[in-house]
Amino acid sequence: MSPLRIPILKRPDGPQAASLGRDVLAGGIAGVVQIAYCISFSALIFQGSLAAGFPLGLASLLMGTIVTGVIVSLTTSLVPSDAGPDTPAVAVMSVLATTIAATLASQGASQETIIINVLLALVVSTFFTGLLLFGLGAFRAGQFLRFVPYPVIGGFLAASGWLLMTGGIEVITGTSLTIQPSSWFETFSAENAAQLGVAGLFALTIVFLRRWVHSFLALPIAFVTFMIVMDFILFVLLDTSHSSGWFLASVGELTPWSPIKAAMRTDIDWTAMLTSSAEIGAVCGVTAISMLLDVSSLEVARQKTANLDRELRVNGLANLLASVFGGVAGNLSLNGSILINEAGAVSRLSGVFVALTCGLVLFVGLDVGMFVPKAVLGGMLAYLGVVILVEALFHAPAKRSYADFALALAITIVICYFGYLLGVVLGVIGACLMFALSYSRIGVIRRHLTRQEFAGNVERAPDQARILREEGGRIHIFWLSGFIFFGSSNGLFERVRRTIDGQAALIDGEAEMPVGFVVLDFGSVSGFDTSAVLSLIKLRNYCDETGVTLVFSGLDDTMRGNLARAGFFEDGHRHRSFRSRNEAIEWCEEELLREHAAPTVSHETFESWIKAEFGELADLGRIEPYLDRCEFQPGDVLFRQGEPSDSVDMIAEGCVAVTVTDEMGRTIRLRRMVGQTVVGEMGFYRDLPRTADVVAEQPTLVFRLSRESFEKMREKDPAAAAAFHQLIVRLLADRLDFANREISALLL
Repeated sequence: MSPLRIPILKRPDGPQAASLGRDVLAGGIAGVVQIAYCISFSALIFQGSLAAGFPLGLASLLMGTIVTGVIVSLTTSLVPSDAGPDTPAVAVMSVLATTIAATLASQGASQETIIINVLLALVVSTFFTGLLLFGLGAFRAGQFLRFVPYPVIGGFLAASGWLLMTGGIEVITGTSLTIQPSSWFETFSAENAAQLGVAGLFALTIVFLRRWVHSFLALPIAFVTFMIVMDFILFVLLDTSHSSGWFLASVGELTPWSPIKAAMRTDIDWTAMLTSSAEIGAVCGVTAISMLLDVSSLEVARQKTANLDRELRVNGLANLLASVFGGVAGNLSLNGSILINEAGAVSRLSGVFVALTCGLVLFVGLDVGMFVPKAVLGGMLAYLGVVILVEALFHAPAKRSYADFALALAITIVICYFGYLLGVVLGVIGACLMFALSYSRIGVIRRHLTRQEFAGNVERAPDQARILREEGGRIHIFWLSGFIFFGSSNGLFERVRRTIDGQAALIDGEAEMPVGFVVLDFGSVSGFDTSAVLSLIKLRNYCDETGVTLVFSGLDDTMRGNLARAGFFEDGHRHRSFRSRNEAIEWCEEELLREHAAPTVSHETFESWIKAEFGELADLGRIEPYLDRCEFQPGDVLFRQGEPSDSVDMIAEGCVAVTVTDEMGRTIRLRRMVGQTVVGEMGFYRDLPRTADVVAEQPTLVFRLSRESFEKMREKDPAAAAAFHQLIVRLLADRLDFANREISALLL
């Protein structure tokens, strides 16, 4: 069976005609909703003593919708889209209007003067909003908006939602709802009960409709239905005396106004606007935040990435132009864009048709206030306010953290009762303190090991290695990371102090070996503040008292300069600084060996090492005929990277460095080998080219076993060859064992 076809919706011939028809229909639907928003917003801003300014306010809101809608829809990267005054920003505009009106009323200004000053203040806020948005986009600072702490954003939005909700109630009752109980009794009196009840029913209807229709269609359907039903009841079933209180005052003909001419008037109080700069700044900030949230949400909904800097520039230009024509601030609208998309819009022209629909109301002059009851307007404002309040505080990431939720709630309360400026200050300070507290809990000590668990890159003679194994607990190595600041610097001091004190404590009546060296590796530290320097000075003084040497490694030029100015590394002081952690550990090892008068590597110690390794076969004269005696001076090369591995070298005296050259031509030292050890065995046994250079760092004596001599040893003295094999196996096993222990310690 073929699907049912409705003739009026039959697809026209040609794709362009079809797209145009869908754009016109979607633009008309979204335009009606935008008009409803503008009516509600104007009623919110121009209420009470400002009620006479409702027509001009509505004209200004419609003008802002038209200008921003046309420019944004034709230039945005999120097509199709719509733009106009956003709910949170309008809530702040109502605060700005109230502030200006209260200031001028206290000076005895006339109602006309107050209204024109309020309108001009709204246009000024629109102008600065445009400058802010365009500046952020022009300087490619859009990404910084994405790093605004959520508690600040949540508090802003929640406060805007609360003000919108209470503003909707004030539109219905004509009262001023404050924290004073007397205002509650006046607002929720019996004479306002009927209209408040209709507003509540309207809001509940939207909630229930969202279960059966798309969420973006629930409000338009409820709005049109309630307006028709209420107009029928009020105009047909009730007389004029009972129904007049349900509507706003007659709007009359809507006439666009010129802010440039208004600015030339002598009764414009620029001082009042200057004193309201915090509210004007709040309009700019909230609009920027609202736009960020709308763009981010549309990116998710459309599965498309937008160029935020471009969107900021476009919306900034739109607001600048809107201010010239007397429009109020607007931006890319999430709800409007979703509605226009779901209504069937295809191209950028759909947003233009939304603007044209609003233009018909503005330029034709339909008295919309006579047809839309206050209960419907107030109910829509209250519903939008509740939605924003709930989304900001409960349906957002803030609900995952009690601290974030508490801060967002505190910002909301402060903004509602003390103003946006104080709320912003509280939010920034609170977010910074929360970040500092959370970051300080992480700690800057990434890992802590002793020399018994982690050695430097120096392979030493057996006697020296034994001393370092036994006394390695006196060298403590601390890996530091992150940024060290006032919240974590004292933790570093306390951790090192506890380590020093704990090792000096008596254990079973005997004192454990005291800490002799503390290595602080700053290789992964991005920087530190003055508090960190003070804590390090305190640590230095404590180390001086306990006889511990403080060794720094990995300091960049800035950090080292800061510590040098604080008195570190001066001549005569015991504390040291090295470029790398390995150099620092190597220096500590040398100092520890010097304290224990470790035997120096010599030909005699080499003979004793051979005797210990070969046992009964340890007659150097027996194996010496197979060895070539080689002497090297500092800088001489034993092996070169890439050469054939045709020998094994046993170091009798001196030391050598194993180095590689990176792709930039820099020489990197991998390991240092000091006497009574073997080098070159890996390539020799695997018959592979040399993987690194081996260079003498001191006058060095080497006994070299070539492959040819080794083959002779295997043939003529198999027992000596077997002993040599055991030497290599034992050496590799020791290296592997220590490497495993290092890896295990690093993984803890």
